[in-house]
Amino acid sequence: MDIHRCRFVPYNPQAINALAFSHPPSAELAGRGVPTLRLAVGRANGDIEIWNPLRGAWFQETVLRGGKDRSIEGLTWTLDPPESGPDGSKIPGRLRLFSIGYSTAVTEWDIEQGCPLRHSSGNYGEIWCIAAQPRWRPTKRGKDGKWLPPAEGEYTGQHLAAGCADGSIVILSTADNDVRFLRLMRPSTKRARVLSVTFQDRHTIVAGYADSSIRLFDIRNGQLLRTISLGKGPTGGTKELLVWSVKCLPDGTIVSGDSAGEVRFWDGKNYSLIQRLNCHLADTLDIAVSANGDTVVSGGADQRTVVYRKKAGEKGDKKGRWVEVMHRRYHTHDVKTFAVYETKDISVIVSGGRS
Repeated sequence: MDIHRCRFVPYNPQAINALAFSHPPSAELAGRGVPTLRLAVGRANGDIEIWNPLRGAWFQETVLRGGKDRSIEGLTWTLDPPESGPDGSKIPGRLRLFSIGYSTAVTEWDIEQGCPLRHSSGNYGEIWCIAAQPRWRPTKRGKDGKWLPPAEGEYTGQHLAAGCADGSIVILSTADNDVRFLRLMRPSTKRARVLSVTFQDRHTIVAGYADSSIRLFDIRNGQLLRTISLGKGPTGGTKELLVWSVKCLPDGTIVSGDSAGEVRFWDGKNYSLIQRLNCHLADTLDIAVSANGDTVVSGGADQRTVVYRKKAGEKGDKKGRWVEVMHRRYHTHDVKTFAVYETKDISVIVSGGRS
């Protein structure tokens, strides 16, 4: 008789700090999504996992190993503009993956080789958040009713916006298969840390700061468009609020999550407060929005995942009100990040944190 000794090593997964789908959600797209759809998962040990959600059978395709004592704190994908083939056909643009990790550099990854492709760093502060410009879409029609092509010289790729610890926002260009510094934007007086950043449209950035404020910038000229104040902390408190997350609905409405555990909705045109909901017992760390803008999900340090939906208003109330429809504790620790993908046939939200 042979005796075999077997040991089982407990698997201790690293915390998930960032999630990003390779394609944006689209309520107009039929089927279960594009074949090139991937999910990037950034972990606290610096690894990036690439998952394939094909037909709902999720499997891990590859792992991009990070450096020692490095953490992945933000992920985003871009799609290069299509190119013209020799026969006049259109060649689809290339998907590119970028990450940040509490350093002054933005890293682009070579997914096929499983290693960093290039780094972009400069004389700016430590990068805390990153977002990609929305993909170019035609917005004007000609006299014949057809969509007009981009204007001459207009860039149809996706710039990157990186929020820094010194209060600045750096715009990086992804043109010509490179990552180059394009512009730096900074409020004239404040140097509060930029904690979150998103795009309201292709030219307008919304950034959440560590000084109880949300600021909007025009990336074409670096102009500060508006500063929105959230006020002080909870009743009787004197500390400034940390705006951990900002997102925008399709109609331009801004949604913010802060260190008071609140989710606030701001008018996208006059930037006034529409509504505030206090559904978390601790900091609201991230927010996700649906493709059509009728559902919002928030996650917090209280382990809660909360879903909100817009309820039709009564007579005289055209805008309606947001209400909490459910909350669950799927995580045993912080709910730190979300990623959303939608088509006409599927609706998927992925959450990450320390489980």
